[in-house]
Amino acid sequence: MSTAPGAGTAPLSRSNPWKVAGASMIGTSVEWYDFGIYATAAALVFPELFFPEMNRALGTLMSFTTLFVGSLGRPLGAIVFGHIGDRFGRKRALIWSMTLMGGATVCVGLLPGYASIGVAAPILLVLIRMIQSLAVGGEWGGAVLFAVEHAPPRRKAFFGSFPQVGDGVGYFLSTGVFALMALVGHRALVDWGWRVPFLLSAVLVLVGLVIRSSMEESPEFEAARLAEEAEEKQAAPFIAVVRDAWKTWLLASGAFLITVAGYYIVVTFMSTYAVSDLGFTDSQAAGAGTAASVVVIVCTPLAALCADRYGLRKVTLTGILLHVVVAFPMFWLVDTHSVAGLWLAMCLPMLASTIAYASIGTLVSGWFAPRVRYTGLSMSFQTAGLVGTLAPAAVTWLYSDFGNSWIPVALTFVAMALVSAVCLIACNPARGAGQAEGRAAGFGAETACAEKADGATAGAETAGL
Repeated sequence: MSTAPGAGTAPLSRSNPWKVAGASMIGTSVEWYDFGIYATAAALVFPELFFPEMNRALGTLMSFTTLFVGSLGRPLGAIVFGHIGDRFGRKRALIWSMTLMGGATVCVGLLPGYASIGVAAPILLVLIRMIQSLAVGGEWGGAVLFAVEHAPPRRKAFFGSFPQVGDGVGYFLSTGVFALMALVGHRALVDWGWRVPFLLSAVLVLVGLVIRSSMEESPEFEAARLAEEAEEKQAAPFIAVVRDAWKTWLLASGAFLITVAGYYIVVTFMSTYAVSDLGFTDSQAAGAGTAASVVVIVCTPLAALCADRYGLRKVTLTGILLHVVVAFPMFWLVDTHSVAGLWLAMCLPMLASTIAYASIGTLVSGWFAPRVRYTGLSMSFQTAGLVGTLAPAAVTWLYSDFGNSWIPVALTFVAMALVSAVCLIACNPARGAGQAEGRAAGFGAETACAEKADGATAGAETAGL
């Protein structure tokens, strides 16, 4: 599909990129606030609240397992909301995903514990978690696209990083609220305090919906829609991605792996290890997470500016490989039993993740054509997310099975980083026409993935990125 936007029509307007980026950031702030409070609660209170019949280690493992089982809805959400976003508009998909996400999070905050309704409590927790993950499946990819597709050509990584800043904001708010609630004491936190962060999500959702409702549709989506109206009806976006862009989808999923799985290991396993094995308090662990979120908020736009200047692939790969560098030092630091060591142990891997995460969304979005971009980007990120949410349970099992040694955990961290690096390198830039189209749209050739340049992966098309 090579029809230029505006062929035979009036030029499509482009909203103020700052306003759009801010709206995208609000949405991902809500998403990661909701996911952050769930991950923190899964580490600190859910084992006791929903799995009290088990010992602490097994209860923690089961609690982390709900992260994975409940996240089975993420790929389905990517397909459903990707279809809505590619066929009916990015804005509509983003509004519905935020509404569903906020509603599910509030339901978690109202859920009775095992002591009240028995085994029904963990079952309902998993079901609500699946609804939550269904919404997440369509949120992040759409937020990145909304920002990138409204951005000026030479600042796409910068504006496309705002949803990632939203991740840091959401993480900051979630760990900050939990750190405050932990001050009431562990017993009160388990009895009622853990519910407060979940119920506060309703306020963030209302603010986000008001802001998003005022946004204009993406100009790239409008261009693709106008071009498609003049052609024969295309296959559903999901079918087009699986049929024509399966290699790109798999490589993009692998490239995302460490930024998602690494985040969950740092937020969940490190918090549990610090509290259960090293004697840190719940408040100290949550405070270290808050410090790590500040690193994300401050460093994400700086890393994105570097990506705009020095290249998306180069900066993203640098961040991925930094995970290898910090894998062992983060455990050496936390083993010092000092609060400063705990803070550094959380902040260093989060810095590596931030450098990669700041630009990877912008990079991968250019690997898919506009008419399937929402679906392709969301499917890639959420496939990695599905694997990533299994990581805390997997490394907890490894830690226990190897005699409470963190070395297998660090090696797993390194292995995931290397998988991401290989996948990013394997998706080589396309040559020839794809390069020219990418440069014309404001991207370097690095955004195009070397796959059959048909209707699903034409690199950075003239009508899009």
